[in-house]
Amino acid sequence: MRRQKKAVKRDRHGVATVELALVLPAFIVLVFGTVEICQRLHTKQSVVIAAYESCRVATRPISDTEAVRTRCQSLLDQQNVQEATIHIRNITQGRNDLDEISTGDEIRVRITVPWSANVVSRYIIADQGTFQVQAFMLRE
Repeated sequence: MRRQKKAVKRDRHGVATVELALVLPAFIVLVFGTVEICQRLHTKQSVVIAAYESCRVATRPISDTEAVRTRCQSLLDQQNVQEATIHIRNITQGRNDLDEISTGDEIRVRITVPWSANVVSRYIIADQGTFQVQAFMLRE
């Protein structure tokens, strides 16, 4: 009877190693994937805030296109967002600037950002493509 218990116990020594070999890769993918998703969410939220704040600047009566673009770029630089393209448009008049804008005109600030320039780690999720954020407001 004693010999059988020792044999069973001896056979169990490799089980933990096999379990670790099976579970560890999945766990590493889960951890790195979570980190990458959080990085992307932070980057996207930073761009959303920049679009909203620069659109707020655009609604002021004394602002112009260059002031809005400068404010937007400043906010993006503070959050270390790279290679962003900023488009400012007067939707009501169909113009790409804020010249001759009237009170009540709709303004759109669109920011396009490539993932490849703004993601630190690329272990799990590919960094191809871009994302785009828009903010709309009416001129005061």
